Parts: sequence; structure tokens; C-alpha cells
Amino acid sequence: MQKNLMNQFIHEEKEVLTSILQRKEDIIGVSVQAYTKNEIENVYVIGSGTSYHAALVAKDTISRLLNKQVFVMYPTHFEREQLHLGGKQLVIGISQGGRSLSTIHGIEKAKQWGFPTIGISEYAESDLADTVDYFIPLSIGSVEKAGAKTKGYVGTILTLILFAMQASGQQDEEILESLQTTFGSIDTLAYVSEEWYQKIKGDFYHAKDIAVIGYGTNYATALEGALKLLETARVPVVGYEMEEYMHGVYNCISPDSFIIFLASEHKDKERLLHMKEFLGEITDHCYVIGKEGTFEASDKDLAFAFQEQEDFSAFEYIVPLQILSSLLSADKGIDAAIPKFPNFHTMMGSKVANV
Repeated sequence: MQKNLMNQFIHEEKEVLTSILQRKEDIIGVSVQAYTKNEIENVYVIGSGTSYHAALVAKDTISRLLNKQVFVMYPTHFEREQLHLGGKQLVIGISQGGRSLSTIHGIEKAKQWGFPTIGISEYAESDLADTVDYFIPLSIGSVEKAGAKTKGYVGTILTLILFAMQASGQQDEEILESLQTTFGSIDTLAYVSEEWYQKIKGDFYHAKDIAVIGYGTNYATALEGALKLLETARVPVVGYEMEEYMHGVYNCISPDSFIIFLASEHKDKERLLHMKEFLGEITDHCYVIGKEGTFEASDKDLAFAFQEQEDFSAFEYIVPLQILSSLLSADKGIDAAIPKFPNFHTMMGSKVANV
């Protein structure tokens, strides 16, 4: 089994998450003042790609802890909004590398409107960190130079949740216990996912049309899993919310279509499995990821003892998709740490140039 740097970082996720949890006060630090020293009415979290997906996962938990509306937006959409709102809006910008110009411009716009700002990045010395009022380090250990981000994704989710907890002044023991329980199985899940990959790699090696379908919090997992696959295997992959897939997308399915179903514990799980049965009559390439004992699993499926802690199953369900991405790219001879088009961001002006 070929492995790569991305795979190594996936296996660091449990350690990274546990460390962030243990050092939460030091990591969040004085950034809570952006919330506590202002009469905040709403919270906006802006970011692109993996950062955006992480914010979607954390959104509901942040909203409950702060008792505020939370809006997750792409930076370009936020920047173009005419926010003629009263009071203060807290704006949190996320860019793991700290170089995303759209996020930096969004923060600059927020400051023009007089809103307090926070930046989350792996790099304290970055353009994003220099732009915001308060900075929170994305403390994920060794620098994630694997191209497609993995431990940075889960680290961002946890950092956002812990910020909200610290800002609310609550030490919610139930949330902390749920997080610890969830993190406890990630190592085992990664190894089980590698075994699952060995069963399906022959099929996926030739896949040209892949969809990932989820619901609830794991809609964000479907988006992030699709991004990881297309970044690494470099074939077209799309993530869908289950209901949206039902509204027309199914018309394009063919015998060559590959579909991954994220069957997390949710009120719509039976509908998802029913859709899998229907689509399974058209394509043999249907794969279910779900809790063992809750569905009839085939050799193509990954059935695992997921902890399924409310709102936090996204920490678990992303792992098989990350493993699939890292090992498939390695077997295809693709080094995901090397961009296919190294001059793309320079040509498009989408990131601050490296110095």
C-alpha cells in the first residue's frame, strides 16, 4: 500500500485534536475580547474551500453556545454584501495558509464597516494575521504541506467551537465529553478505512464520475470529501445534499457513475438507503459509509462503530474520504503536495505570493 504525506497527517488527527482540546484557553487567548467587548448581534464566518466546509460543520454549535445567528459565507459574497445593519457583526476569517486574498479582502471590508475581526490561520506571520484585530493560531503541529488539507480541516472545526465556548463564558462539560468520545475512535477508524480502501481501490482507480451525498452536518462532509477527492485523484467529483441530489441530479446517473453515501445517524437515513437501493439498480458503484449494525453492508461498504455524537460525527465521517483520497492519489502516481498547475494562483491573483 503506497502512502504519502497526506496519509501521515490523517493519522495525526487524533493527537492534534486532543492537543487543541487540552490547550484551548491558551490557543483562544484574548481573541474572545472581539466578542465580549462588543455588543455583537450576529457572527459571520468567511473562508473558501476547506475553511468554508469547516465553518459549516461548526455553525450550529457556535450558534447555540453564543445564542446568536451565525452566517457562513464565501469571502467574495460577504465582500459584495451591502450590510446596512445596526450594531456590531463579528467577522471571523479563515485561511489555513493565511494567503487567501478573497478572505483578506473580506476582512478589510469588515473593518471598513467597523466590525471586529478575528483571523484563524496556521501562520502567525501571514497577511491574514496582519490584517485582523485578533488572531487565533491553527495549532495542528507540524506544518501541513501536503496540498490537500486534512488535519487543518478538523483542527479548524474544533478551534471555532472552542472559541465560541470561551467567548460564551461556558465550560460546557457535555460538549467537551462528546468531543473526547468522538476523538477516541479516530485512530482505529483510519486503519479500518485503509482496509476498506484495499477492497475498493480497483474500482476507484478507473472512476471518472464521482458523487458524495450527505445530509445534516455531514452535508459539509460531502462537500469536503468531494474536494479532497478531486484535489488528489484529479477527476470530477461533486458533493451533494441528499434532497438537492433528488431534485434533478439523479437524471445524469449512468452505469459508470460512482456514488458514496454518508449514512450517519439522522432522521433521513432510511431515505438515503432507499435512494441507494434505487440508484444501485443503475450502477454497481454504490458505496455506503455508516454505523455497523444499522444497515445491510456489502463488501463495498464501510461499516464502523461510529460514536455518532450529536453534531460531531463530521469529525469521524470525513476520515474514510480523506484516506480514500490520499491512498488513491498515491496509487495513481499523483503527488497531491505538488500542484498540477503551479502558476495558477499567480495568474489568477487568488493568493498572496510566497516570499
